[in-house]
Amino acid sequence: MKKKFDQVYQFKITLKDIKPLIWRSIRVPKTYTFWGFHVAIQDVMGWYDSHLHEFEIVNPLSGTKTIIGIPNEDEDFANYKTLPGWKQKISDYFSKENKGVKTIYIKTIIDCLNK
Repeated sequence: MKKKFDQVYQFKITLKDIKPLIWRSIRVPKTYTFWGFHVAIQDVMGWYDSHLHEFEIVNPLSGTKTIIGIPNEDEDFANYKTLPGWKQKISDYFSKENKGVKTIYIKTIIDCLNK
């Protein structure tokens, strides 16, 4: 039996600098963390967790750039820190439709109540 959610986000994920264009459209629950989103991207692209990525987004509260993903030991030399993706909820960052985020963007927020 499939689990039902009140609201899901639909994303279009596009790989940059590749021809022909490679993209996937996926729906994930609003309650997902970036870790769950990472796993969903790995699955929809057919990857085996060897294509690591990070999410570089603007924090809607502070207006500063935020990196979310798997922390890297080389970050000691970077001017930012990566927030662990398994703790950050995607709903904290994606609240508006068609909000661009590099090559991943939210296409639609879908209300699943009474459906």
